[in-house]
Parts: sequence; C-alpha cells; structure tokens
Amino acid sequence: MSVRWPLACRQWQGARPYQEDAYGTREIDLAGSGEAGALLLVLADGMGGAAGGAVASRIATDAFIGEFAGLAGTVSDRLRACLDTATARLRQRETEDTRLLGMGTTVVAALHDGRGVDWLSVGDSPMWLFADGGLERLNADHSMAPMLEELVRRGEMTPDQARHDGRRHMLRSAVTGRPAGPVDRGYRACRLLPGEFLLIASDGIETLPVERIARELREARGDAEAAADALDSALRAAAGPSQDNATFLLLSAGP
Repeated sequence: MSVRWPLACRQWQGARPYQEDAYGTREIDLAGSGEAGALLLVLADGMGGAAGGAVASRIATDAFIGEFAGLAGTVSDRLRACLDTATARLRQRETEDTRLLGMGTTVVAALHDGRGVDWLSVGDSPMWLFADGGLERLNADHSMAPMLEELVRRGEMTPDQARHDGRRHMLRSAVTGRPAGPVDRGYRACRLLPGEFLLIASDGIETLPVERIARELREARGDAEAAADALDSALRAAAGPSQDNATFLLLSAGP
C-alpha cells in the first residue's frame, strides 16, 4: 500500500478449526486522472461451515475488489452493483456445488477518498471511526443485538438478559445467493486527521470491549502498524476457548 494510505491489516483464526474471514483492498482512480485518489477496503465474515463460509466470504470480497473500478455511476450505485454481482456469483456457485447451499457472508465495503468515506454493509461486521479519543460506529448492525437493546430501553428485558440472550448474534441480513435483507449505505465526511483511524473488522474483535479498542488506538498516536499490533496482542490475550476468527483493517492519516 502506498504512503498515501497508511493501512495495517491483521487476521487470526482464533480457536476455530478454519478461517471464514476474507478481506481485500484496492487503490481506485475515481477521477480518471491516472492517480489513485481513493482506497477501497472490503471485509467479509463467512457463514456455512469450513467450506461454505470461506467460499462465500472470498466470492463477496472478490466481487467488490474486482468489479468496482470498472463500473460507472456514483460510488453508492457502484457498491450496490458489486453487491448484486456477489449475490449472483454465490447463487451460481451453489448451483454448481450443492454442498454449499445455505452459505453466506457479511460484507463491509468502504471507499475513502481522503475527504470522506462511502460504504455499503450487510450483516454485523462493524466499521468504526476513531476520532476525539473515542469510537463511533458508522454502519448499521444487522444482528439481533440492536433489537434486544431496544427491549432493554423499553424495560422489557434487563441488560444482563440481553447480554446473554442466545439470539444476540443471529443475523437479520446477510449476503447469500438470494437478495439480502437490510442493506446499509452511507457517507461520512472524515479526512482522518493525525491520530484518527477508520477501523473495519469481523465481529471476532468484539471479544475486546469497545473501551479497550479505543484505548489501544489512542495510545498508538496515529501509527496504524503500532495500533494493529496492540489490538492483535490484546485480542489474543483476552481470547477464550471459543474465540471466533478475527480480522481487521486499520486506516490512519499517519503518525
């Protein structure tokens, strides 16, 4: 990756016998000027077992990384077209190999052009902006967790019940061979000033409390590699016997 895009990526299998996460990045010439004025980051967390999840996440990642640059239209429309391509490819792969029926994946695809970030996401993989010393989640969470938190706010469930509810990590939307349910598309102005980060991750990182993630980013003082090493070490130290796959992409303005 060029100096223009100080990016650090880490991936860990955790306690799982297989890796279902996939990710990719690509520099994009949005203006047709011959210069890579934007960076596309894609992360997918697959579901469907050792084969299905890994296949689904790689198909989705490759659809966005491979197709985006050749499309026309707004960034949002191009991201949506990539999602449609991923869906069609998953459907075709299921037709070719029925052992993969039911496979699916989350996806977060974000394009940062130095002034702001456009994104499309499906599922529960988080994208955070770290600024002013704290983390702000930018994309929607398509798991059951927000629904349970709403029950807590309405007094219909206690915080402890919501935290341990078996439905908490069930997905309300995923990328499969059929049209997805909720799809989150958005834009946020963020130039990434010194000390700030854009963090995209699979939910395996959520072994760490948000406050701990923010602390490690704060102490890295804008150095993406130092921050990634600190997060990776903290995650491995905190991991339990069922630790999920964990992958994250960390973009900074540089130290």
